[in-house]
Amino acid sequence: MDKTEFDLIKSYFAPLTSNYPEAYSLTNDAALISEDPDRSTVVTMDTLVEGIHFFSTDPAEDIARKSLRVNLSDLAAMGAKPKGYTLSISYNASITSEWVKAFTKSLAVDQEAFECHLLGGDTVSTPGPLTIAITCFGSVPRGKCLHRTTGQEGDDVWVSGTIGDSAVGLKLLKKEIKTDNSRAETFLIDRFRIPQPRTLLGIALLERDISQTALDVSDGLLADVNHIAEGSNLQARIISSRIPLSKSFQNVLKNTLDQGIQLAATGGDDYEILFTTKPKNKEKVIELSEELNIPITRIGALTQGKGTLLLDKNNNEIPITRSGWKHF
Repeated sequence: MDKTEFDLIKSYFAPLTSNYPEAYSLTNDAALISEDPDRSTVVTMDTLVEGIHFFSTDPAEDIARKSLRVNLSDLAAMGAKPKGYTLSISYNASITSEWVKAFTKSLAVDQEAFECHLLGGDTVSTPGPLTIAITCFGSVPRGKCLHRTTGQEGDDVWVSGTIGDSAVGLKLLKKEIKTDNSRAETFLIDRFRIPQPRTLLGIALLERDISQTALDVSDGLLADVNHIAEGSNLQARIISSRIPLSKSFQNVLKNTLDQGIQLAATGGDDYEILFTTKPKNKEKVIELSEELNIPITRIGALTQGKGTLLLDKNNNEIPITRSGWKHF
């Protein structure tokens, strides 16, 4: 590294606080967060490690976006409006000041897009892999948020966007599969590298009382559906043909689409919003989908019982040969 820690902070990180006076341009040991008596603070944290969550060859800009956006996705799953974040980076010897410049420039773009600001953080050196930890702060109406454990019998299960793109993008990057469709390849790899947090969707689901149960799809669709099912002491029944797949996904896996369904259902890193709501709210969901220009698909329902079932068009259970992502 050709700059000192304080040079990096002054040159690249302090400017990220310019619209948040209570960060004091990172000149103090901590920042202030003013409390709003009508709002509750939501806090989440994610750590991304080189070689696990991103590749050493990934552009700094993409690593920055993924690091912040996976946290913003957690806030969205709670129905929270983003406010700010702290950032801790463990640099290894491969990181240069130009890399940091590109990294923070990308953060600045996303800060503006998602209306949040850097509050502070830490930088250290490490002989190990590049590691980025972000703690993100948001807010919800006081005492109110979306939960994982409040699904009710008879609720429909919905999911935003398309599922499985990130998993296929990762396989393309690892050269486990190939395609001659360059446009589809770019789309799928971007879905792995640059998540799209559904911030406005999460806020609307909460504030319009459309849903009280949601999470973001990170461990894999079925694994995350099961979090809701187990937490709500119910069974989730998911119809495989209703799982929304992008045209790029279908094009790349057109010769193995049956196996592709299992990959979509278990791959993870989708960062779409999975939620439940009463059948009577169907029209509200459709209207919200049109308003936000986000596809939202009804993929199943919660019933009496336990666990999560993936069903074919004849309502027969499809055996799952792999599970979702497990950290340990």
